[in-house]
Amino acid sequence: MQILTGSAPPVAVSALASVQYDSQGAFVATLQNGQVWRQVNALGERARLKVGARITITPGAMGTYNLKAADASHTYKVELKS
Repeated sequence: MQILTGSAPPVAVSALASVQYDSQGAFVATLQNGQVWRQVNALGERARLKVGARITITPGAMGTYNLKAADASHTYKVELKS
């Protein structure tokens, strides 16, 4: 129920250590805690993530995860890469 109401606790909160983009514009974000997250819905505009930004990963519906940077308004669907 917490996922549906948006009150589920975060899976990770960490600074962004690095970000890379693939040929389709999807990002791979490495957090300072060592986790690597890959964008799964790279449609449209390329994400603009800044190294050092505070990143929060929260659980989404149907086993998905959401990535949000503290200094941005957009939320991105991601999957744990490692």
